Amino acid sequence: MSQSQSSFLETVVGWDSTKCQENLDMALPRLIECFQELDVIQEQIGILKIICHSFLPCVQVTDAEEKVFSRLMDQVCGLFDLTLEDIQQYTQTGDRKSSLPLITDHLQSLVDLFEFLETCVCHMQTGNMPLEWSCLHSLPRGTIHFLRGAYGHCKVSGELYQELLSCLSVPLSNLFKKTHSLQVAFLRLLDNLRVSDPVTEQEVQEITQVCRGLFDVCQIVTSLDMKLMVTLWKAISKHAVGNKAHIGQHLEVGDMVNHLCGEIHTGFVYLLQLLPRLDLEGRVLSQGDEKGFQKSLKILGFQMKILVMLVREFSDLLDRCEQQVYNLLLTLHRLLPPSLSAQQIDQKNLSEIQQHLTNATDVLIKAFLPNKVFIETLTGIEKVGAVRDEDSFPDLQILLRVLDNLPQMEDRIQQLWVDHCLYPEDLERLSVIEMVFRTTARCSVEMGLPLYITDPSLTGKHEKSMTLYENCCTRVCGFLGSLTTKLFHKAEEVLLENILSHDLWCRLLAEDVWCFLVRYGSADLCRDQVNFLVELMKQSPPAFQPPSPLLSLTVRLIKCLAPEHQAELTQSLGASDDPVSLRVLASCVQGFSDPGLCQGVIHSVSEICSWLLREITTTEEYTQEDLHRLVLCLSCLCELLGQNDTIPLAVQPHVTSSITDTIGRLWKGIVASDWLNTSLSLQCLGKLILLSSYLLLSLDNDVLDKILTGMSSCVQQESSVHLHLTLVYFLRSFGKVTLPASPEVCLIKQPQMLKRLSDLFVATLTSSDLFIYHHGLSAFTKFAEETLHEAVVPSCIEDQPGLQDCVVQFINKSPYTCSGELSRLDFLRIVPPCRIGVDMDSDSGVSDHQSGPSSKRPRLMENVNHRQVSQQLKTSVEELVGVLRETLSDLEAFTKSEDTDMTPQTWNNLEHIQTKIMDIMKEKG
Repeated sequence: MSQSQSSFLETVVGWDSTKCQENLDMALPRLIECFQELDVIQEQIGILKIICHSFLPCVQVTDAEEKVFSRLMDQVCGLFDLTLEDIQQYTQTGDRKSSLPLITDHLQSLVDLFEFLETCVCHMQTGNMPLEWSCLHSLPRGTIHFLRGAYGHCKVSGELYQELLSCLSVPLSNLFKKTHSLQVAFLRLLDNLRVSDPVTEQEVQEITQVCRGLFDVCQIVTSLDMKLMVTLWKAISKHAVGNKAHIGQHLEVGDMVNHLCGEIHTGFVYLLQLLPRLDLEGRVLSQGDEKGFQKSLKILGFQMKILVMLVREFSDLLDRCEQQVYNLLLTLHRLLPPSLSAQQIDQKNLSEIQQHLTNATDVLIKAFLPNKVFIETLTGIEKVGAVRDEDSFPDLQILLRVLDNLPQMEDRIQQLWVDHCLYPEDLERLSVIEMVFRTTARCSVEMGLPLYITDPSLTGKHEKSMTLYENCCTRVCGFLGSLTTKLFHKAEEVLLENILSHDLWCRLLAEDVWCFLVRYGSADLCRDQVNFLVELMKQSPPAFQPPSPLLSLTVRLIKCLAPEHQAELTQSLGASDDPVSLRVLASCVQGFSDPGLCQGVIHSVSEICSWLLREITTTEEYTQEDLHRLVLCLSCLCELLGQNDTIPLAVQPHVTSSITDTIGRLWKGIVASDWLNTSLSLQCLGKLILLSSYLLLSLDNDVLDKILTGMSSCVQQESSVHLHLTLVYFLRSFGKVTLPASPEVCLIKQPQMLKRLSDLFVATLTSSDLFIYHHGLSAFTKFAEETLHEAVVPSCIEDQPGLQDCVVQFINKSPYTCSGELSRLDFLRIVPPCRIGVDMDSDSGVSDHQSGPSSKRPRLMENVNHRQVSQQLKTSVEELVGVLRETLSDLEAFTKSEDTDMTPQTWNNLEHIQTKIMDIMKEKG
């Protein structure tokens, strides 16, 4: 500092307020020049103190920007940055402790700079009138710069100072307190600012910079102090929303939304870690941190409120944040019940989480419905197959929420979601309806479990729950019921596509939704839909006539027809001799409301099928056309004869007799194993066995023997799962059969037939396929209850250790338990999703040249089960070896001792060994 500068400073320091006011225009510019010319921090800070204490009070608030802040702020910010850089350099020296006094001095310099800036901020609030943003340009920018730098320095202080931190706790604490004090004063100043009318472009830029600056500071303090974070977000939201009309296009709210989504995601994962650990029955395994949980929940609730507010207020201006919002929604739905990925949560804690967090998801989804990028995020074609398995259920919940809210939106927005592609420049995407069906297919585990959902908006009661499938079906029906006419054709396309789907849940959902739409429409609509489906089935290729899914839907819709429309339908179908008409009439007998109409259909269809069956069986070799006609006849007769237990109508006796004779001749003329080569002949064989099970009491013993022989050969050749299930149904019905006890039959036929029957039951009860095994148990118990041939029952289980226990457990309706047993959830996760194909649907009519081996899918399931059984077997054997080793030494000691009895522990071990061996034999089958 020069002598003239020193003399000038000594002079002005002694001035009172009056002298300062009189010499303001001369002294203040010179003080600023001195500050700019000096390069010693302490001398510069001394000049700043003179300015803020002696001269700044003399400056009018409206003139402060021009006379002081615009000339000083850049240099003051530079001095602040230089001080921070010096501190960082001191911490990187070899002897860090020797730099401690210098670091302390520089931290005090930072405190002095904050005092100067806070004095400036407070001075701007001394006026009586509200200030306009035009009066402030430099001061907000400098304040944000100071806050960002100081909070950032405090944030990294632990890493920066390391072992010196304990020695610097006081100056660092003073710096933090001064920073917070400046923040409070600055936010108070912002509350008193207003925009001019009309607003200038410079004001828009400055308001935007302040909001963005506060957002930057907020990102820093989140890990420092939650109270600071709350205060800053309140200020950001207040000024952003208050000036939305001016700064909305410039604020880039998407960055704020992304940050909040990330913070809520991280905080939510941490929140769940604070909860008590519960087992499946709700018992507490370990205590949580209730106080920490409540504190974290309040913070998350506040952040969610800010997020909802920003999304709702700036819904038209959001960009680059859609994926983050979607990911947050996935996380919330994935980690909370009823998701299978969620931990057990106490109902009280769950209600609090829903109140503070998840109840806001509807608002988020509704705000993003007009957002085209959000639509592409949820329904984009690239998303198909890219969703993780654990995200499938949360994804379905989000899509269903979209369906819930779409009816409230205008037609233009609904069209964006339902029309999967509107313009050439659009990204390829699917209809939201189609995406719901595809996601439903990925939730096969949750559907099959089934997962239960509590949805008061659907049930009207908080405690009442419904299955996931019922919940999904109800909401899809509600959406399609409100869909506008011009978009309904899109829904019809999706429904028809999924009616023909190979996925079980998609097909069921499409069928139920279709029935709902028709059922609650007009009678004419129902008639038109039935006629449409019949014509559609007639136009399908001969090998697929009639497609089973369409037939199933048609039968359900016929039940909803008005009586006069049912009469018209039977008249039109009865006048036609095509396969579709015949099969539809046979399948919908139960749906006719007029008993006379029903009886007439049964008589006409049974006579036609009986005549066709006799005609077919007279041929020496069966062509493809003959096999198609045979499948048709057998299927129709199975439909009619299989309903005798549910309707008080029956096929005429002479027709039944004719059918029985024809079936007998057919069995005597075929070799069952030769009918396993093609899918079409396999269908014929399956239908023939099924029809025979309805006519068991009318068939001759020779025919029964032929059937049992043929079924035995089919089982030996590992036929398809569907055919084996048909065999099981036949065995279930065999309990009503009484084989004659004449000497001839008793000595020759009866023992052989009973032996084959026993072998068939054993093959079924030892099957590795769990579906066959379960239905086999049901058939075996039913047979045991009804049969007079009681010797068959013990012959089935005497050579199969453990099988008797399984049967007893099944009869008692309690699951059989064994070591390593799979839970229902684990089983559903291992077994591939149920797909409807040749072996799951006997009416699929897949032609030979269009399908692979009919047992392809079931064999895949069998391989999975074999692998699982092998792993279970290995585990059980390892456990058995451990018990044997523990017991062997006790047994050897007993043989050498004079004791008359073994110890209770040894007896317990032997019983345990016996149980283990039985479990292993059961698993091996």
